[in-house]
Amino acid sequence: MALLLCWAGMAAQSAQVLPLTIKQAEALFFKNNFQLLAAQYGIDKAGADIIQSKAYPNPEVSVDVIAYEGQNNLYFPQGNNNNLAVGIEQLIILGGKRKNQIALAKKDKELASADLAELTRNLQFEIWQSFYTLHNQEKIIEKYDNLLNKLQELITGYEVQVAKNNVALKDLVRLKSVYVKINNDKSEETKTLIEVQQKLNVLLGTTALIKTEYTEQDADAYAARTFVYDEVLSKSLQNRADLNQAKLANDAADINLKLQRSLAIPDVTLRGGYNQQGDAFNNQYNVGVAISLPFFDRNRGNIQKAKTGRLESTKGVEYKELEINTEVLAAYQNFTRSVDEYKRIGILVNNDFDAVFNGLNSNFQKGNVSMIEFTDFFEAYNEAQTEVERVKTQLAIAAAEINFVTGTNNF
Repeated sequence: MALLLCWAGMAAQSAQVLPLTIKQAEALFFKNNFQLLAAQYGIDKAGADIIQSKAYPNPEVSVDVIAYEGQNNLYFPQGNNNNLAVGIEQLIILGGKRKNQIALAKKDKELASADLAELTRNLQFEIWQSFYTLHNQEKIIEKYDNLLNKLQELITGYEVQVAKNNVALKDLVRLKSVYVKINNDKSEETKTLIEVQQKLNVLLGTTALIKTEYTEQDADAYAARTFVYDEVLSKSLQNRADLNQAKLANDAADINLKLQRSLAIPDVTLRGGYNQQGDAFNNQYNVGVAISLPFFDRNRGNIQKAKTGRLESTKGVEYKELEINTEVLAAYQNFTRSVDEYKRIGILVNNDFDAVFNGLNSNFQKGNVSMIEFTDFFEAYNEAQTEVERVKTQLAIAAAEINFVTGTNNF
């Protein structure tokens, strides 16, 4: 743990410090996030598929000449001993295959856009979680440092008094035990801070040492917001990218069924040709047509598969709507509970705690408070300060959940 704290201190000294609000963090995310930038190429790829789906089959041209004439032992004979045959073929696509392929490619592009929107929704939620968790760790460690500094002052004073035999050694040991416990707690919180810092750096595409800015006014603004459950649910069903994904997949399944049915309709090949020494007479010109007879393969398997896929995608939409309903209810309840908890703890844990702590610390140094009473309150004070930061963080993350489940920016 000592190495961990040392490494964290060295990193703080060497890295560029970047103070950020949550809105500034989101702006940096949209500018730098590599996952987001890579996903945008998926839309471009889907657009290229549309271009390709519109392309008509190329005509085929063939040319035949005599390479060897065995009767006269001639290679590539000329004149009357040679024969030139030229042919051209063009596939004519029937049954609306090309139309359906274009429609499916367009739907795939819409899906790619929905995929990007869903990725953005998820990553934004991760940013809020990481940002406010990092802030929580920063504040907890800051409070630990303040407590440790005060303890160190007491320990230094007690060491002098123990040397003079004015206080018992056991009291000094008790103080040092409290110091070690709080310092160990700080080490664990520092480990979490480093992990969250690394995750947030990746999300924002920066190597700077991020310092979060989240004030009491920000928390109060979150707590002041009120929501009507039905409105939150309605907004979610209108704006959720994952529901849009499911609906687009269902549309694509409908188009795919049409495509598979059209593939059962045979295409026609038109042919034209010229033969210098034709089967019937010289300088023979031919035209022809070819069509596949659907006696054996009528694409029945793929049609059945497409029907099943459509049923599956329909159930996928129904499942997603149910999932959204449950997520919205949970997020709404969690936000309401977090607001109540924040308001309640704001009343219970206020400046009186600091005043009592400072007074107790002063009286302890004067010998008016026992060691057990002081250390018990010291640990309770530490836990209360940690709980205050946890509640503030939980409120912000609960606000992020409202954004997440609705697919909109409510905060």
